[in-house]
Parts: sequence; C-alpha cells; structure tokens
Amino acid sequence: MITIPAIRGFTRADLDAVLAIQASSPGTACWSRADYEHVLRGDFAGWIAECESGIRGFAVARRMADEIEILNLAVAPEVRRSNIGTALLREAMLWGSEGGAHRAFLEVRDTNFAAILFYERNGFLGVGRRRRYYSNPEEDALLLACSIVRERAAAVR
Repeated sequence: MITIPAIRGFTRADLDAVLAIQASSPGTACWSRADYEHVLRGDFAGWIAECESGIRGFAVARRMADEIEILNLAVAPEVRRSNIGTALLREAMLWGSEGGAHRAFLEVRDTNFAAILFYERNGFLGVGRRRRYYSNPEEDALLLACSIVRERAAAVR
C-alpha cells in the first residue's frame, strides 16, 4: 500500500528520477534534461511526490497573469491510481490560487483516456483541440481548462 506522498519542490538531484518516470509514461510530454533547467532556474514551478520508496511523480506548471498552465505531470506506472497525481495537481492548483490565478489550462493527448478522465474528475473541461500538437507519435491535443477557486484547489480529489 502506498502512503500519501510528501510533496516538495523540484531540485537538480531529482532529474534522473523525473526522466525515468517520464520515460515510463508515454502519454506525458517528452522533455529533455535541458528543458527541466527552466524549473531549476525558477522560470517554472515544479514539484516532486516522494514516498518512502523514493520519487514517484512530478508536476511542472507556469503562471501567466491570472492563469496557470500545467506543463507536465506524470506518476510512475507502478503507483498510478494511488492519489499521487491528485496530490501533485492539488499542489499546482494551490500555487496558482495563492498567486492570484483564476484559471488553469493543460494539453493532453487525445488518446490518453486515463489522463482525460483524471482531469475531468478534477474539474477540467474540454475547451479546444490543437491539431498535430504532439509528435512521436503525431497526435492531436485536447485543451482542457478549469476555474481555480481556493476551495476547489484545496479539494481536488
């Protein structure tokens, strides 16, 4: 059984674990080690979900005016459906709320049905489609959005 993870800030020491989780998660955005430097420089916010057995998930977001964009979120396959993704999403939504954001956006592969269902359960709705947004394989992205209110950010399921 997995206990609820500790959520903490992203550090350079986390890069190998993050890249390993990303490699085991074909539905997530494929970032390079250099791409994660944006988190380390403070251009983006990043969080790590760490359990007694190690790093099991991560999320990256950015804030623009009164909106946030969830740029990347992944959980290790062996611990999916154990509330780790929820804990990471909650942290990103609270960060957005505390910074004055009123809306959150994200893109998800239109074939990633588990992720779409997860985000819908957490208040996100489809607001658009980006044709051929992803490569390797080439796929459309669904654009999802959610209003951020402090109570909802704290109550993400």
